[in-house]
Amino acid sequence: MRRKNRLKILLIILISIFIMFAAAALLLASFQKSAREAQQKKEAIENAAKLTPTPEPTAIPSPSPTPRPTATPTPVPEQRVTFNPDDFWDYWYSTDGLVTINVYNISQNAVSFSFYQTDAGQTQAVSADITAEVAGNAAAFSFGDSAGNSASGNLTFDNGQLYLRVSTAEPVSSVYPNVSCIMSRNQVVLNPPEPTATPTPSEEQTQVTAESGEYFFPESSNRYLTDEEISKYTSDQLELAKNEIYARHGRQFVTDYIADYFNSKSWYQGTIDPETFDAEQGSVFNEYEIANINKIQQWEDQKASEGN
Repeated sequence: MRRKNRLKILLIILISIFIMFAAAALLLASFQKSAREAQQKKEAIENAAKLTPTPEPTAIPSPSPTPRPTATPTPVPEQRVTFNPDDFWDYWYSTDGLVTINVYNISQNAVSFSFYQTDAGQTQAVSADITAEVAGNAAAFSFGDSAGNSASGNLTFDNGQLYLRVSTAEPVSSVYPNVSCIMSRNQVVLNPPEPTATPTPSEEQTQVTAESGEYFFPESSNRYLTDEEISKYTSDQLELAKNEIYARHGRQFVTDYIADYFNSKSWYQGTIDPETFDAEQGSVFNEYEIANINKIQQWEDQKASEGN
């Protein structure tokens, strides 16, 4: 019985040893397989590294085309559009006679001018003072006029010709900035409106007024002057009458006979130099004064052309 038990134990031990050897064999086989795969992978990598790469098409240089002459840009001198500012000073008039501008400051960088527009009957008017930057031979601008209209436009300086375009998007008055034309140095005299009931001085009275040291037109700042009362004067007198409106605001004068004339008047106080005054005149005059200055200028030009 004891012997049988020993044999049984020995059999179990042998079976266990066999199982252990089998497991070890399996592990060894797995390890050898992994080692072979790793070795094969290593050899494949080494073989791949030893292979000479196939040259890409760009590896063989191809002939380059001969560079064109324009490959290196040739400097082109910039041509700046310019104009002569001296051609555009002073007064310009629209072809319909309704718009007048006075260019009182201009260079190739900036322009300042007064703008005045009336209706055909010369009963209403708007005005503004405008300063704009000049780019090339043109200047774009926007402004608000004396009636509250908002307008915009541009000036073009072209070989001595001045083109003016101004428009108002939403007018708030019956007369508003609106013009598009080549301006002229020659003023169009509009048909005079119907005479008003305002008394006008006789020719003798006007001579006495001018010679006695009083004003030519004492009410030029609070009503529109009529053609009848203006037309009684000569062109020389009208030049003084026009400058009288400036003198009443303290403008000084560089022309000797005009300066002497106003210096002889007790009411004249010349305190503002011409350059400063002209730069601010858009805010100095009211609508009556602007309208009257332009009307007097029209009659002054007409009288001068007639030799009066």
